[in-house]
Amino acid sequence: MDKILEFKNFWDEKVKYIDTIQLCYELEKTSFSKFEDIEFYHLSFRSYDNSKIYAKYIKNIKYRTLYPNKNIPVLFYFHGYPASNRNWLEKSTFSSLGYDVVAIDFRNQGGLSKDKSNSSPSVFGHLSIGIDEDVEDMIFFKNILDTLILSRIISTFDRVNSQNFISYGASQGGAFSIMFAALNKNVTKCISLYPFLSNFEYIYEKDNRNNAYSEFTHHGRWFNTKGQNTKYFLNNLYYIDTLNFAKLLKCDTLFGISNLDEDCPKETQQKVFNNINCRKKACIYKKYYHENIPNFNDEIVNFLQKEI
Repeated sequence: MDKILEFKNFWDEKVKYIDTIQLCYELEKTSFSKFEDIEFYHLSFRSYDNSKIYAKYIKNIKYRTLYPNKNIPVLFYFHGYPASNRNWLEKSTFSSLGYDVVAIDFRNQGGLSKDKSNSSPSVFGHLSIGIDEDVEDMIFFKNILDTLILSRIISTFDRVNSQNFISYGASQGGAFSIMFAALNKNVTKCISLYPFLSNFEYIYEKDNRNNAYSEFTHHGRWFNTKGQNTKYFLNNLYYIDTLNFAKLLKCDTLFGISNLDEDCPKETQQKVFNNINCRKKACIYKKYYHENIPNFNDEIVNFLQKEI
């Protein structure tokens, strides 16, 4: 079987499985939710393995009032590595453009989501969890399934347009924006800035020990000294490689490339972009590293308001 077809079939089965999961969640308005045009909620839910996952949810009251006969599109915000979904203010900016906003915390990073097998958060190390075992033991695999369950939950909310989801993120978030859009047919626009988790074979051989991928260096020194396990764990990583999810995208895509990036090398970013076969636009920033790119934020505003 063709490798990418095997990849697609693998994830098709996972999506079908998630669709059978009984939803179990709690939605609690925050104590500071006292504005007329917007409401802030804590959202917690049980994942497929009974882990407790947390997300922020911002409900757009203004647009529900202005357009009583229209449902509201939802922007899914995915954070960088290793971190959390960050502050409420940053997410609220998207509400002014007419969106509800939801932002998940990935398991055992800097936020409130906990993996049931390891309740303690950790700084880095997530790339190597489970890679010598099975793809389903990998924490990034679990994170992907968490986002799919979150999508189902949000689809049940009042006045939500479940046929118009937008995915957004940078670095780890840029990878998950592509993953989420590839597996969720209701995503109409995908925004990805210098995506992480891509081109693992190249990254492993490059051995860049000065960034998040340095985990591979330590793993290789301690557990793969002679390269005896390389083929096995690269096969596991294949199923969470952004390169492969990019091939499955069918929505309009805005893509940002940081030319001097030392964390997510431009070679990997460019290869992800080249794998996208739907309508797409690349913005290349010649003198930027792995950092905030203000001009890309302006591109996002334009992208959300019109077609490419």
